[in-house]
Amino acid sequence: MEFDVLIRGGEVVDGTGSPRARLDVGIAGDRIAAVDRIDGAGAKQVIDATGLIVAPGFIDVHVHSELARLGGVDQFAGVLDGVTTELTSPDGFSWAPLPPRRLREVKDYLQVFYGDPDIGWDWTTVADYLSMFRGRIPSNLAPQAPHLAIKVAAMGWDGGDPTDDQLTAMKRALTEWLDAGAVGMAAGLEYQPGALSPLSELVELCKLVAATGGVYAPHQRGYWVRLERGCGESFDIGKQSGVKVHISHLAVDDTAARLLDQAQASGVDVSFDMYPYTAACTHLLMMLPEWAQAGGYEASMHRLDDPAQRARLRDETAARIAERGAITLSCVESGGQLEGKQLGTLARESQQQDVDAMFDLLSSHAGRALAIYHWPQSIPGEAIIKRSLAHPLYIGSTDGIYMGSRPHRRGYGTFARIAGEYVRDGTLTLEQAVHKVTGRPAERFSLRDRGVLQRGRAGDVTVFDAATLADRSTWDNGRVSPAGIAHVLVNGRAAVANGAPTGELAGRVVGRS
Repeated sequence: MEFDVLIRGGEVVDGTGSPRARLDVGIAGDRIAAVDRIDGAGAKQVIDATGLIVAPGFIDVHVHSELARLGGVDQFAGVLDGVTTELTSPDGFSWAPLPPRRLREVKDYLQVFYGDPDIGWDWTTVADYLSMFRGRIPSNLAPQAPHLAIKVAAMGWDGGDPTDDQLTAMKRALTEWLDAGAVGMAAGLEYQPGALSPLSELVELCKLVAATGGVYAPHQRGYWVRLERGCGESFDIGKQSGVKVHISHLAVDDTAARLLDQAQASGVDVSFDMYPYTAACTHLLMMLPEWAQAGGYEASMHRLDDPAQRARLRDETAARIAERGAITLSCVESGGQLEGKQLGTLARESQQQDVDAMFDLLSSHAGRALAIYHWPQSIPGEAIIKRSLAHPLYIGSTDGIYMGSRPHRRGYGTFARIAGEYVRDGTLTLEQAVHKVTGRPAERFSLRDRGVLQRGRAGDVTVFDAATLADRSTWDNGRVSPAGIAHVLVNGRAAVANGAPTGELAGRVVGRS
């Protein structure tokens, strides 16, 4: 048999969790044609994988990457970490389907996370939005329906129960995404306007998701000290709608472990993801109390610019800041000189309290600032990360955000840490690690032609050196790709060859199967 690509001599870890085996992988066109001992076959390209691991392409189920993959310095960051498929709309963030005025509002709200790339911003439908990616991305995109855009299109930034007409409009927009192959619906219940959504609204939408076998993936309404509230609501939605629940970026401490056990015992079909770092990243506006974030970006800025409102929210904001560890600015619009500096340092330099320095910074930079929130020293961070990765319900993700000069490291080295460093230290076996970032997410999110090295599946393959696979990024320089990734194929075409990006844009929009 003649193959287009023959990967010869490596140890195959096929994504199912089965033990590795010395096998060859033959690819014809965009599909795997054979996984076997292949002798005597010809191939247009032969990759010598002797001493290397041959695995399915990694799947990132939570990453803010879709616009970054259209071009720029971070276009190939995912494939250089072995990733061949990324889910869209994390935290419910996206820009369709929206009429022009609402699109501008959502674009303004999300600009801190995605920037303002020159991509037209002229679509109104889901189909037109997704068509923008065809032929322009190095890895596959699997759509999730974005609760933020769905809600804004139907009822703007208002709170309260949706009217019957508004709920009907939300269901219509959700159906548009599901008809386009969305694997489920993602929501951000600590962001606007999702933070204003009642339980009944989410249950009704999730009934539609459940009918397709899809997944509800929330940034839920509470983590850490608010975890009981957040998980309680997520699991109630699962019980009432029948939807599969996948909690975004959940760190497993004793409370989380207990709640996950209780959810399973009560019949909730649950999973979760988490990045392997002891620091979070989101916009600085998140430090405002929920009531001060209500109404979206413009409403929050009006409150910050009103002295009476600022005084009213000062104590609550200070208390929220005090719950965090060190807060380092990673991206500040028109304030690059501030990136990499800690909020506490800026406050001392200006002889202010942290909360007042934050208010002034937000007011001076249009509210557009991202920060890395290091976990407090009182939290046994590394032990919690290892416990999260080893949990049977865990799926890998980066939560990468590709903005600023000091981006969080997780967007560049996550999968190298999971399949490299945490395998070598004994947290996971190699087979377990690969399963949690390939076969497990593919099965969970109905991407059944990916995630496993098997005849007939898509030709998404990552070849790496298990001994040297390692995150090379630092907090001072997060934008460094890992060591040990040798080759990455997306739909049978080389996205990475000998550790370097090829420039190939073979990624596709791939729906649930």
